[in-house]
Amino acid sequence: MGPTNPSDAALACPKVNIVRDLQEVTVFRPGGKDLTDLESRAALTDYTGNCEYTSAGVTVNVNVYLVAERGPALKGDVAKYQYFVALAQPDDTLVSKAYFDTDVTFVPGQPRAGSKEELAPRIPLPKDGNAKDWKVYLGFQLTPEQLEFNRTQVKK
Repeated sequence: MGPTNPSDAALACPKVNIVRDLQEVTVFRPGGKDLTDLESRAALTDYTGNCEYTSAGVTVNVNVYLVAERGPALKGDVAKYQYFVALAQPDDTLVSKAYFDTDVTFVPGQPRAGSKEELAPRIPLPKDGNAKDWKVYLGFQLTPEQLEFNRTQVKK
């Protein structure tokens, strides 16, 4: 990612990261734990974007790509997910975290679907400030059980 205006070439965009442990979400029906109870799973697979500096800060334009897979326990054609965008200062202190809900609709007979999420978090900076050492973190907002499931899957 880079600034959109060539005169801002010395001003770099903040780094965007998809948090590894929060990159995927697996949703089971309540009380379920095996594959027959799987409603859906999704992954944040990639992102693209740029940034725009103004006298008040920088806006980071990020397109995040989500791919979802339907499970046998999903009722209906829509899976719902919640993800977040967090901003961190150069010392890695989080200064904001925003949550977003999204729906993925599966076409009947198709096991996969996807979406593109368009985000524009804004980092307030002093005049001539540079956001190159700031960070934008993306991930699914998981329950403790979903996080443990992800960590168990990584170990296998």
